Order: sequence, then structure tokens, then C-alpha cells
Amino acid sequence: MNRISIIIPTTCEAVRWASLQRAIASVTAQEQVEVEVIVVVNGKRFDPTLFEALRGTPDLRVVYQDEGSLPLAIRFGRSLVTAPFFAFLDDDDEYLPGALWLRLQPLLADESAGFSVSNGYSHTGGHDEQAVINIGAVHKDPLGALLVENWLASCGGLYRSAKVSVDFFDGETRYLEWTLLAYKLTLSMKMVFVDTPTYRIHDSPNSLSKSDAYCEAEIAVLNLILNLELPVAVKYGLRIKTGRAYHSLSNHYRRKGNLRRAWRCHLMSLRYPEGFRYLTYSGRLLPFMPRQQHK
Repeated sequence: MNRISIIIPTTCEAVRWASLQRAIASVTAQEQVEVEVIVVVNGKRFDPTLFEALRGTPDLRVVYQDEGSLPLAIRFGRSLVTAPFFAFLDDDDEYLPGALWLRLQPLLADESAGFSVSNGYSHTGGHDEQAVINIGAVHKDPLGALLVENWLASCGGLYRSAKVSVDFFDGETRYLEWTLLAYKLTLSMKMVFVDTPTYRIHDSPNSLSKSDAYCEAEIAVLNLILNLELPVAVKYGLRIKTGRAYHSLSNHYRRKGNLRRAWRCHLMSLRYPEGFRYLTYSGRLLPFMPRQQHK
């Protein structure tokens, strides 16, 4: 009953080898649970020598996916789960001691719960910071709390296999996929939040969340979420958030000198609730106005 499948997607490149070994070690060191480690090597960037070393490591199930795609690797890994519970771990993150047992206990105590989520740490610049801040809000209103922060980290959940099927993972959404998953799961089943930190995410200035593609993809994912059957108040809050995302994207393009796209995003931001607050920003998009960052 305490068996858990852990899915670790990786490109198995030399630059990620040390962190991958740390991730695997943090799983195999877990106590009071029996773990099945599924390593999904995806794409053609892998180091052949390290790939063979990985395949030769005892107690690892190593599979290969030809296409280099994290969303596909996540979905593929879920399809291979054999245990009653499963979780994910990025190859540059780690579980803290006792992590899986802490998440498993509430699921064993309440069979109606489909998944548990814990707090954790974001490690940047040599310092740990608590990942989830509004703990009380998550307990009280998980859907509403998602409007403020995503409380489901990639390595922060434990899922009941019988309730969280492979269909919850679309294999396509590359950015904000865990926010989208948090909405879909919370609308479908009961969640239990564990206050104790159980993971450490090793962040960096080059992480995807700071890339241009991430900024542009945010609106697409917000629209996907808006298509879900959400409570009226949550949907309204998401529409405000979408308008804010359009405004941020407009400012992003303005700083890059692309006024055409900046105008397009600005006009979209005005169509959403509370869009009036962005009206004064219009002057900054005129070609003769100083291009200083809008605050």
C-alpha cells in the first residue's frame, strides 16, 4: 500500500548529471515507503556514456522517448506507473528526508482524497525561501488561492493513481502546466495540503519561467483555464489576471521596441475587468514618448 512510482524526466546531458544523481539519491533515501523510480530520458541531447551508466544503475527503470519534450515525458512517465501512488521530480530538484511519507499519510487516512500537496523551498543564490506563502488561503479556498500563487510545484504533489489518470496530462502544455493541472485536479477531486516543506527547487536566473516564451504562453494557458467549469468569482479573478498578463506582455514588447505588438496587447488588456487602470499607459506607446519602463 506504501508503493510509490516517482517519475524523473531528464535530457541526461553531462551538464545535468550531478543534479540528476542528487535527485535520484533523494528518492532512494526515502523511508517508510517503497519507491519505483522511472527515469524518462527524452530527446537526442543525451550523453551516450551517461545514458548507459543510468541504464546500468540498479533499481532504476530507465526508458527513452525520442522526442525532446518535457510535457510528453511527463505523460509517458505517468502511463508507466504501476504503484497505487505516483509523483514527479525534476532532474535538478530534490526531495527532503521523509517527504513521501509525509504526503502519503493523509491519502492513507482519507481514501476520498485524490492527491496531496506539500510546501517546500525555492533555493536561489544559496538561500532557501518558502515556496508557498499563503498557506491559510490554500487550506480555506484552493481555487481562490491559485489566483495569488501556484501552490502545486512540479515536485510538490503526490497523486492517487486510481483517481489521477494519464488524461490529466495533455503532453502539450509546456509552460504553467502545473498551474493548469492544479485547477483541473481541484475541480475534480479532494486535495489535502501539507504545511511541512518536503522538497527543494533549485532555481536559476536562466529558468524557463523568466524566458520570452513563458511570458507569451501565460495568456494561452490562462485562456485554457478560463474554459474550465469554474466558480463565477474565480473566473472573474482569472479575467483580471488575464488583462494584467496582456498589460505585462505589452510592456515587454514596448521595451523591445516592437510597438505594433505592444499596442495590440495593450488594447486587449483594456477589454478585461479593471482594464481602465492601464489607460494612462497608452501614452508610453506613442513613438515620440520616452521608452522608460512602466511601473
